[in-house]
Amino acid sequence: MSEIGNRIITRGDIIALEARCLEQIREDTLYAVRNDAKLRAVLTSKNYDEFKNIVDAAHLTPLSAGDKMNSKTKNRIWNSAASD
Repeated sequence: MSEIGNRIITRGDIIALEARCLEQIREDTLYAVRNDAKLRAVLTSKNYDEFKNIVDAAHLTPLSAGDKMNSKTKNRIWNSAASD
């Protein structure tokens, strides 16, 4: 352990700092993805609702064939709104 001033840095401090750093990295990554989507959408969208939908869905990724064929999810209803 090291001492800064009169305070000793504990294991808990390091774990909390790591968690804050990882959360900040996630937030920065999401910001970059959404910003890129905004720059693309501003040129292609016809109205604000379309622009907003593009930006809101920027972090989503399409399902892969492996996701669709996974035995745990094979019989899952992917579009639950359609079954209502």
